[in-house]
Amino acid sequence: MFESAYASQVSIACFVSLVLVAAVSDVVAYRIPNVVIVMLLVLYPIFVIVTPGEVEWIYSLVIFAAVMGVGLGLYALKVFGAGDVKLLAAIMLWAGPALALPALFIGALVSGVIAVVMLSSIRFLIASALSSISRRSLGDKFLARSMPWGTGLGVSGIFVGWGLMVG
Repeated sequence: MFESAYASQVSIACFVSLVLVAAVSDVVAYRIPNVVIVMLLVLYPIFVIVTPGEVEWIYSLVIFAAVMGVGLGLYALKVFGAGDVKLLAAIMLWAGPALALPALFIGALVSGVIAVVMLSSIRFLIASALSSISRRSLGDKFLARSMPWGTGLGVSGIFVGWGLMVG
C-alpha cells in the first residue's frame, strides 16, 4: 500500500547521513548525540513500511536487543561508550540478519586498523602533519588516549546502507 522504491532509497540515504553525523560527532567530541540515535530508530519503521518486498523486521529487533545486551556489558567493562553501544545497535537493527555479521566484521576491521594507528608511533606523524596544515585540534585526537569507535561504526553504516540499496 505504501511501498515505494524511491521512498525506500530516501530512507536509506537518511540512515547513512545520520550514521555519518554520529561518526563525525564521535571523532570531534567523543560524543554521539541521543537525538541522532532516536532519529535512526524512528526512521526504521518508515523504512519497513515503504520498502517493496519483505523486510525481516522481527529478526532485526532480536538482533537489536542482543546487541544492546552485549553492548551494555561492554559499556559496564568500559570497553565501549554508551553512545557507541546505541549506535551499533541501531546500525544492526537496519542491517538485519542478512547484513549484521558482515557489517560487524567491517566495523571491527576498520576499528582494528584505527586502534593499531592509535597505539603506534604513526599517530605522532599524523598529528604533526595535521598540525602543519592548521588542523591541530584534529591532530590532537590522534594523541588522545581514547578511541572514537564511531569511526568504524560509520563505515559499518555505510556498508549497511549500500547493502540495502543494492538489495
